[in-house]
Amino acid sequence: MPYITIEGGALTREQKSELIRKVTEVASEVMQIPMEFFLCTVKELPDENIGIGGRTIDLIK
Repeated sequence: MPYITIEGGALTREQKSELIRKVTEVASEVMQIPMEFFLCTVKELPDENIGIGGRTIDLIK
């Protein structure tokens, strides 16, 4: 069973649903495995827990 984990900032319920659906569709197509066999999770991280270039996302925003 393929397992897909997506980590990033906060998303709406609709965004998470679309992201899971589209990522699973592409992975299923590329790997030639039915979508029903994929497990996909979304891990939301607060902006202060993500850094780019030495600064946290909340400071960049």
